[in-house]
Amino acid sequence: MDGWDSSTNPGSGYPQHQYQHSYSNNGGSAGYGGAHAYGVRDQGWANSPRREGGGRAAHRPDGRGAGSGGGYYQDVRGGDGGAQPPHQQPPTERREENRIRYIRSQLFKLGEEKDFHPPSDLLKLARWIEDKSQDGIDATTSAFRIMVTEQPHKIPLIAALIGFLCLSQPSKPAAASNNEINPEEQDFSSTTESDSLGITIVKDLVKAFRSYLDARLWRNTRLSLHLFAALVPLQIIPASSLRTLLSSFAAVLEEPAVAAARADRAAICIIETLCRAGQDLLADSPNAQAELDDLVQKVVTYDAARKVEVELTQPVHSLDSIWLEGFPDAVKALEQLRAGGYTRPVFLPVPSDLLPAAISPAATQVPEEKRTVLLPDVLVPPEEDAEDQGLDVAYAQLGHHQVRQRKAGTGKGELEEKKAAVGPERISPQPRWFAETVPAVASPASVVLRAILADMIDLYEVNRKEAAKLILDLPNWLRRATFNLKVSSDAGLFGEMGDVNPGESNWSLDDLLVETILSTAFVLPTPPRNPLYYTSLLREIVTLTPGTVAPSLGKTIRTFYDALSSRNMDVETIHRFADWFAIHLSNFNFGWAWKEWIPDTTLPAAHPKIVFMKRVVELEIRLAYFDRVKQTLPDEIQAVTMPSEEPAPVFTYADESHPYAAQAGRLINSIKAKASAEVILADFESFKASILDNSSAIPSDDAVEGLVADALQADVVVRDLTIQCVLQVGSRSFSHFLNIVERYHSLLRQLSKSARMRAAILSGAVRFWHRSQQWIHIVVDKLLQYRIVEPADVVEFIFSPPMDEPGTISSPNGASGREGWVGFNTWTLLRLTLEKVNGRVDQLKKRLEEIQRNEAEEVERREAAAAAGFGEEDVGQGDDEAEQASMPLFPTSATLPIRPATSSAKEEKSQLSSTEALASLDAIKSEQRKVLVTTLVGFKTLIVRSQTNEPDEWTLWWIKSWYRQMVRFFNRQLLQNRQTVLNNAFRHDDGDVATNLSELLERAIDMLSE
Repeated sequence: MDGWDSSTNPGSGYPQHQYQHSYSNNGGSAGYGGAHAYGVRDQGWANSPRREGGGRAAHRPDGRGAGSGGGYYQDVRGGDGGAQPPHQQPPTERREENRIRYIRSQLFKLGEEKDFHPPSDLLKLARWIEDKSQDGIDATTSAFRIMVTEQPHKIPLIAALIGFLCLSQPSKPAAASNNEINPEEQDFSSTTESDSLGITIVKDLVKAFRSYLDARLWRNTRLSLHLFAALVPLQIIPASSLRTLLSSFAAVLEEPAVAAARADRAAICIIETLCRAGQDLLADSPNAQAELDDLVQKVVTYDAARKVEVELTQPVHSLDSIWLEGFPDAVKALEQLRAGGYTRPVFLPVPSDLLPAAISPAATQVPEEKRTVLLPDVLVPPEEDAEDQGLDVAYAQLGHHQVRQRKAGTGKGELEEKKAAVGPERISPQPRWFAETVPAVASPASVVLRAILADMIDLYEVNRKEAAKLILDLPNWLRRATFNLKVSSDAGLFGEMGDVNPGESNWSLDDLLVETILSTAFVLPTPPRNPLYYTSLLREIVTLTPGTVAPSLGKTIRTFYDALSSRNMDVETIHRFADWFAIHLSNFNFGWAWKEWIPDTTLPAAHPKIVFMKRVVELEIRLAYFDRVKQTLPDEIQAVTMPSEEPAPVFTYADESHPYAAQAGRLINSIKAKASAEVILADFESFKASILDNSSAIPSDDAVEGLVADALQADVVVRDLTIQCVLQVGSRSFSHFLNIVERYHSLLRQLSKSARMRAAILSGAVRFWHRSQQWIHIVVDKLLQYRIVEPADVVEFIFSPPMDEPGTISSPNGASGREGWVGFNTWTLLRLTLEKVNGRVDQLKKRLEEIQRNEAEEVERREAAAAAGFGEEDVGQGDDEAEQASMPLFPTSATLPIRPATSSAKEEKSQLSSTEALASLDAIKSEQRKVLVTTLVGFKTLIVRSQTNEPDEWTLWWIKSWYRQMVRFFNRQLLQNRQTVLNNAFRHDDGDVATNLSELLERAIDMLSE
């Protein structure tokens, strides 16, 4: 009986009595051929932490394929979690699924038990794999593909396991694979009957590598190269073969006008592979040194000619306390590697460190031709068709038509898998602020170690708790003593204390993790993942190691706060830093040494340090409550950061002495009574007549009497009164607000038929919530969603708020709710608005593509029918007959087709044609152009006015910084409307300000073509 159906191993998720004899090898012998089956032996392999989904996940990024609580990988589902499926699978299929799941669960946990000893445990695992592969190796080869691309920290260990399988005499020959072999790949990846299991696995990985490369899955390609580099010392992959393969990537660097996004990825493949392979690439040829030097020189030459936008991608500029590390530093690390004789970083394990002396190329009895795999000659395909061809391995096997069909049905989950396989789009500079306690910038050690961490952080985004545990276990996969005494001296795969170079040991794991996570979160223009992921990941790390990581966090916070004294930190970096810090404090009892910052309370209100503190306190109040945050702050900090009153609605008409208080009370009662829009509108007509002064002059006490000068002002009063009463009734919660807006959507739409009236609605809403910027954003977002106001109205309101409002509706204290550009809330409102209109454009584009695809299929169907001699009626009749033929002899309710709610004729009438969809798209694109132009003109006017009026220098800095962020963040939309926005937003006679702004816009747009 195998371990997978033993009661001591819960990996299968099924009770023992059901599948006690469902699968066995060699008459029930143990997995290793001895008394202790691999799945039964308690080494920690069967005791890994359970995932959130309820089943074991064996530390895969997505937690799939090994648990008993669900999950899946491709067509192999996870466990049923105790639930009975609606349709029982045939026993043979279920046994096979259990076998596949069990093999994967054991391989995915490679090296994770506490007493793992590579030489002995790898040998046992190799024998177990051979035993389990007798009934087919597809499960094994697919598991290795997953391990290579989703467990980058284990690549040396995976290579060592493959070394056991290739260099030791197999106990049994490898079973045949069911994979079909492409004739073009026959020389490199075809499996012969004489191949060992290890060679079969390597050939399958080579085949997968070619598919990754064809589909431009750059991360999977790069990680496959890491494995090939690890196999070079074992002579499974010849050094000359890997050098030749890397020359194919070097050829990309010499392509005419090659895009930086493409060339950078190819160069990083070369840099990381050389740093990992090291001197092993020099062993087999006297010309090897020259070949490697040539590769290095091509990378250096490319870097010298590389033209990319630098300033707009730098989180900080020219700071002594914070420096940057990016692609040029990786090239310097490569030059340093060459100068050091291509010596790899000593902390990185290689298979020779993990295998016994008897398992080596020199000692093995396996003939060389039986343990060697040549890498194929490849050409890196161009990027032009990447979008059409798709981004996953399956797409590389399909034709153009099938690709389009597959792409149309791609779901969000598949897109996330593709994103993980491709990796980040850009190689942007990242800030560094720890000096002696982390690998030095521009060193091979930094390239290798930070790449491992970056891949782990990005791949495990789906489960932040598992990600935190894994990256804290990073020392377990490197040489002992790589990190300082805070890490256990036993943590590591190989090596002894003191047996390392001084410059590549005694690093601080806490400093490295904090710096890597936050620097990735600060990447411009956008980080690889949602910034909130990095915040939550760091929170998990602090929770797991609060005592050791606290000093690293304290130094980080103080370093960035001190850097706010200058103008050398990008405004978006300040924004993300403040948001992270506020969430961090809310998670850990709001504890911080605020007294250190009391001397800065005398700075101007627009100084970044003051704005930063205000932002942190504002977010803390959102995450807790007013009094809770107030008691954690010194009085001096409270004076400059805390609002005078807690966030709450301010109803202009709450005071009974207000001239419109009675009308407001009647309107609120009508709303609570669910009066119709017609009744309310009729009441408004009489109200407008009562406040409209018919005399030639307005009396001096009009503010008391509530009279207005003309019908326009009366209409403004009605809009202000309406939106404030609606918000007052809905102010109890978000759901109350949403319900009341939906109920009176038609009323609000009728009151918002002109731009001036929509501006009045916005003014009333902002004035009502002027104590809570968060609620302003919520309300405006919903007003946009329900088309009560339009994006152009919001942008116009931000830059040119109405100035002709009657004095009777203004707030008693003069508060308008408009924060200005010193801070983050106005930018948040502008970004929300622009994203809304851009989202509508994208939605209509997808809809138009779907309609055009359906119409093309319909035309193709009719043409095919006509060519076959069928008429329209015959085509329909044939479809009905085919449907009837597919029905079972005795149909049940489950097999009957779903009856359509409407007839097909009505459906066709309700569907838009491509012409109508195109007209809708053109209309929304016109609105998008208007919004973009209004935004650019608004910034230009603000900057010109600020320079003319000699404002506070920090105020002007904030405005210019937000303009920089706007053109950088929305550069794709600006590119699509480039000529229109340039012609309408900037004129030749606007002066130097407009020239500088247009040049900055052009630079932001050009980032997309790098």
